[in-house]
Amino acid sequence: MRLKDLGERALLRKLAPLGYPQEAPLPPGDDAGGVWADGVAWLLKTDGFLYREVALKGMGPFEVGFRGVAATASDLLVKMGRPLGFTLGLFLPEDLEEGFVLELVRGAAEAAKRLGAFLLGGDTNRGVEVALTVSGYALAEAPLPRKALPGDLLYLAGDRWGRTGAAIRAHYEGRSLEGFPKIREAAFYPLPRLELLALSGLLRGSLDSSDGLAETLWQLSELGVRVELEVLPLYPDVLAFAGSEEAALELVLYGGEEFEAVLVVPQEGAAAVEARAKAKGLPLFRVGRVVAGEGVYLRGAPLPRKGYAHF
Repeated sequence: MRLKDLGERALLRKLAPLGYPQEAPLPPGDDAGGVWADGVAWLLKTDGFLYREVALKGMGPFEVGFRGVAATASDLLVKMGRPLGFTLGLFLPEDLEEGFVLELVRGAAEAAKRLGAFLLGGDTNRGVEVALTVSGYALAEAPLPRKALPGDLLYLAGDRWGRTGAAIRAHYEGRSLEGFPKIREAAFYPLPRLELLALSGLLRGSLDSSDGLAETLWQLSELGVRVELEVLPLYPDVLAFAGSEEAALELVLYGGEEFEAVLVVPQEGAAAVEARAKAKGLPLFRVGRVVAGEGVYLRGAPLPRKGYAHF
């Protein structure tokens, strides 16, 4: 079967178990993989992309390198892994200017630095266009899988919901982000939240959201539960950019590239999670709950499943 007919999610379900250790800290197909070593989980995540597919209007190589490390680190942090280091695999046309490459790597190094981690080398290859792979390494004493039970509450961590979607929309529609500094910052420098680590031991499960919130919630529902959304964060700048509440909700649900976390919280632990997040300055927004059943619903209506997919 051709990949365009199979689809990315179905392909990943086939690939994830191949060679994966039976006693791994996280199940195959989770946001990151890993192995146990001396009672601690060593987590690994690799991400890759073409420069032209992620460079929004106004972005340079520095921002794209920053975004590459951010994307990889987000997958590690939602698993309660503290990033230690990153490696880069660069595919570069031979006539590319040296300065471009230096800025690309400087951006990656800056993101790693802000996360308390380092660049640990990598590889360079000749390519027909600029492409980048990023591998990230992290330690986790209690790695957190994707997990949810009926009765659990759902929270969104972070404040990029709808903002990155607005920046992507602006890129494709040729709109300026002048007057929308938080939207620009969210898309150009989407640093994942180290504050998530303060919630270790209080959560049932968590997922990284980068292909769109709706798609992330559908992946959660595949665990055998029904997701009921009651409310979503609608920031004033997203509303102003979108022009209506309906259009703003579309950006929140289907924008993508947030590199934020969807958190599953036992109902009896909600107060502790909210207090810990507040103490650490982590934006947290309760959006709904998990119940028995299947599918994803917004205020009682089925939520269409759509989001970014490579195939």
